[in-house]
Amino acid sequence: MHYPLGVLLICLSLPTSAQTVDYTAELKKRYAPYADWEAKLELERIESAAAEAEPWWLGPEAIRKGRKASDLPLNGLHLALDPGHIGGPWALIEGRDFKIKPEDLPIREGELVLEVARLVQAELVSLGAEVSLLRNETVPLNPKSPEAYFSAAAEGIDPPKVVSYASLMDYGLALRREMNRMYAISGELAERARIVNKEIKPEALLSLHINAAPWPLDAAGEAKYELVDSNHSHVLIFGCLSDSELSLPRQREQLIVKMANGSAAVERELGQALGVALGQATALPPSKYNGTNAVLLEGCTPYLWARNLMLLRYVECPVVLLEPYIANSKQTYPRLQKALKNRADGEALADDDILLEYADAVVRGLLKVYGPDAD
Repeated sequence: MHYPLGVLLICLSLPTSAQTVDYTAELKKRYAPYADWEAKLELERIESAAAEAEPWWLGPEAIRKGRKASDLPLNGLHLALDPGHIGGPWALIEGRDFKIKPEDLPIREGELVLEVARLVQAELVSLGAEVSLLRNETVPLNPKSPEAYFSAAAEGIDPPKVVSYASLMDYGLALRREMNRMYAISGELAERARIVNKEIKPEALLSLHINAAPWPLDAAGEAKYELVDSNHSHVLIFGCLSDSELSLPRQREQLIVKMANGSAAVERELGQALGVALGQATALPPSKYNGTNAVLLEGCTPYLWARNLMLLRYVECPVVLLEPYIANSKQTYPRLQKALKNRADGEALADDDILLEYADAVVRGLLKVYGPDAD
């Protein structure tokens, strides 16, 4: 792959004390382009952390160099796959469960991407890679209970001003919804990051998702469950912190770790390859963000964006989050229904099966980075 000089400044796979990295340029272009980072962050802290960093992963070049000519194409690669969300009974709480007609099969993102992860795992193992799935069923990994989030949930919900049976019931239901949400979303993400950082310790993590668009609104401002025209694809890597996020000590510390430990260059290379592979496989245009919560990376594909999402920030090794398709689009929804029906009926999968298309693109992108013929 070919990048401009500014990108090449950070393209060493692992940090060393002699490594020259233009942290100022990276903060301006990727990590905090819309924030006043100079008032909140000291470059000396990053440089000191880089000198002490001891990452557990190898970069693509090191993996390729350690491979013998007789080895399989992806020997030496240990990849973790995160099938995003949970699915099953948790899909409603996640806001990832819908269907348009009563006779349709439910579209649950956690279940769809679990199928994609299994397909990717089977193909990668056949190519010599070691693959760890963060989950292999529709069950949370979070070892806590929803009740463990009671105090935190209560802080964000005002108690009723007028005490009555109805107001207390509403308050209790709101508390339960918020406890379940914190357990299944933020708590679940924190646990997945812990598993990656402390137990699996892979060379990289891919988090698999399928995107969705907001529902159109009726005249009263209520959501209408009607399919939308929009359909696109993109991938995300860590970056683009806001002023308010940089004001939080924990987020500053996580930023320092991610900038200093050498994951930046691998994330960029992986994101580039996977974004291009998904774009080619799906023939979808790249997604666009309006505002300052994401930034395109200079010299890279328009499918690659940097954004400050919890999993991208918490996971210390290179991590890329994939968001192809719009599940509630007029183009994607029928394909998802067909894929689900074929599987439910035990029929052979169609050549244009959307989940196979997704999985094949992921494998092609990984071969582009870690395979023997990588640029």
